[in-house]
Amino acid sequence: MLRDRGNIKWTAMMLPEHVQRLRTWQQEDQQITKPTFDEWTLQALEEELLQAYYGKKEVLLDVWHQQTSVHYRGIITKLISEEKKLCLHNDTQYKDKWVPVEFILNVKVFE
Repeated sequence: MLRDRGNIKWTAMMLPEHVQRLRTWQQEDQQITKPTFDEWTLQALEEELLQAYYGKKEVLLDVWHQQTSVHYRGIITKLISEEKKLCLHNDTQYKDKWVPVEFILNVKVFE
């Protein structure tokens, strides 16, 4: 098997502008667009959120934030349907994190 170092061995011969363009290209490649969900998927996400809220279970939320996916873990303490957001509580990382519901990509409920 060929053990290649990729771009590392070539960066010494590249201009700084080329290196910067390669870095921005890699960042652009990792960006995701905000998906649009159909009615069935939104209903399934809503049911999982409500079950976790009323059962006081810990959840892992994948949230779309600035062209990437961010993971938040904690217990849902408040749901505000008028403002379409929820409050996630985690003692170790953050006390209360408000998450807009329309940016939630995935919900995983822990038993």
